[in-house]
Amino acid sequence: MVQGFVHFLHMNTIAISQFRSNLPKLIDEVDTYMKRLVITVSGKPKAVVLSLNELESLEETAEVLAIPGAKKSILRGLKQAKKRQGAHFKTL
Repeated sequence: MVQGFVHFLHMNTIAISQFRSNLPKLIDEVDTYMKRLVITVSGKPKAVVLSLNELESLEETAEVLAIPGAKKSILRGLKQAKKRQGAHFKTL
């Protein structure tokens, strides 16, 4: 792993100068480990780099949650699953 990473809220933070110096390795790490990388300029967060798979996953989640009633239905299903109240897969 590249030196200079600071773990911040489930993201790694790195100064833009270090990002530039280590770009190929950092892009590989972002892609391989699905990391999110916050790029700072003068110590302030300015941009985020994330893998294409991570971006597609976030977009798909947003699309599903935009369906009216989807969030409520998903939460209800999770609650039922925790209580083992769901249907057995053989009956589906």
